[in-house]
Amino acid sequence: MEQHQPAPSFLVQLLHSVPHINITLHRVNDTFNPNSTIYIESLGILASIPAALLIISLVFLLLYLLTRCCDRKPRKHKSHGCQKCTLIFFAVVCCGAIGLGLYGNDDLHNGVLQIFGSGRKIEQLILNVRNQTEMVKHNLKSKVVLSELEQIFEQPPHRPNVTAHYMLHDSVKMAKDNTTLAINALETIVYLTRPAYTDITLKSLLDTYEFYEELRWPITLGFLTFLLLLCIILMIGATRSSRCALIFFSVCGLLAVTVCWLLSGIYLASAVALGDFCMKPNDFICSHPKLKDVQYTYCSTVGTNRYVLRLNESKVHVDRAKESLETVNGIGMDLYPGIQISSKVNKINGELDDSKRQLTALSVMLDRRTVAEHYADATRSLCEGGLLGLTLMLLASLVSAAILSLLVCVDSHTWIYLTKKRPGYEDKAETTPLFPAGTNASPSAPIIASGTMTVNRTLLHAQTATTNGATSGGGGGIGAGGIGATGTLIPSSGRNGTTRNARVCNL
Repeated sequence: MEQHQPAPSFLVQLLHSVPHINITLHRVNDTFNPNSTIYIESLGILASIPAALLIISLVFLLLYLLTRCCDRKPRKHKSHGCQKCTLIFFAVVCCGAIGLGLYGNDDLHNGVLQIFGSGRKIEQLILNVRNQTEMVKHNLKSKVVLSELEQIFEQPPHRPNVTAHYMLHDSVKMAKDNTTLAINALETIVYLTRPAYTDITLKSLLDTYEFYEELRWPITLGFLTFLLLLCIILMIGATRSSRCALIFFSVCGLLAVTVCWLLSGIYLASAVALGDFCMKPNDFICSHPKLKDVQYTYCSTVGTNRYVLRLNESKVHVDRAKESLETVNGIGMDLYPGIQISSKVNKINGELDDSKRQLTALSVMLDRRTVAEHYADATRSLCEGGLLGLTLMLLASLVSAAILSLLVCVDSHTWIYLTKKRPGYEDKAETTPLFPAGTNASPSAPIIASGTMTVNRTLLHAQTATTNGATSGGGGGIGAGGIGATGTLIPSSGRNGTTRNARVCNL
């Protein structure tokens, strides 16, 4: 009977419809087959699309920064307002995309945990079958003992009857042989539940993927949280015009852009592969040759489950052993009336009845409907919640990568111009021209200038006071016939700490 395939959802059909092409751009088979190199090649080509977008964005950013570095045109301070608003707006949008990624990461994690839960139930079921089978086999070996009856029947019967005595021995032998056959059938089940060295057990798969999930979930959560903090730093730097914050975002944002584009490629290939798997999940599960646990418990159709077949075979042999013991009980009571044959046979029948009840319970435990329910829960968790979460993470990664690329460009443009000093930055209280333009100077005073004529205002006042004091104390320094002028060089500090000489005329 064909396995029931769950109806694929719209998201599964959408992802499955993504073209699968090889290196020569030809369509290839889109059936999920991780063992096929052609199928893996098609997924690799899909993953290379975001990688190509990463290269394009990095080249564009490089060219953009080269043009900005060569642009030395001064800009007004008010011209940065539009850039800051752009940074803040797209930073908020990027935070929303990152929040979508956090939601998708949580959905994917919950779906994977449900898969692990269903898988652990199936693993525990197989373990219980193995343990109970071992127990039934031990009971049949140790408690169903016919050697005592054989010793009794070796003695001459009280009522001689050769035919009846022969039938008695034959019935005991048949009961013993059927018990042995029942034990052999149970040993076959134990053998099937113990995988070979080369087989892939369900437990090993669950342990491996649980380890990877324990690493993936917190690392993804930490990276998305880092992106949120990065956007917050950008908004703070834009509002406060902090060059340090903007430069920090440029450096870290470039790394974040690279990681986001690479993650987009991984998510795209994984989502498409999962969509292919969810189209016909049973086909791949049952076609895997080394998943013996899955094949024996789920993939076998009604009437072909090896576990159930061996259990039914063991029950048949137990029933035949009981029938033989009933014959032994009837003939033995006639031939050996003085011996308690009935009590011994009833004791063995009780052990056989108990073994049969346990075998029936094992058959119910391995009922295909019960096992199929666990597999259906696992498939539903993977192809609904898990696939939705992975798709949301793909969208969030693509949007975040595109917005972060834009933010790095605008942010670099902003902090480059914030590093330039605005006009009027110099301290006018420190330096001033000696003779401002338009000032009338004495025509008789010789002007000797070398370079830029600036003078320290404090030294100028001190020199003036000294000159006035000398004039008052000496009784006059100006003759009737002319004017005498002397020049004094006064050092003055310039803009860059250099010393300039200015000549002060003393009249």
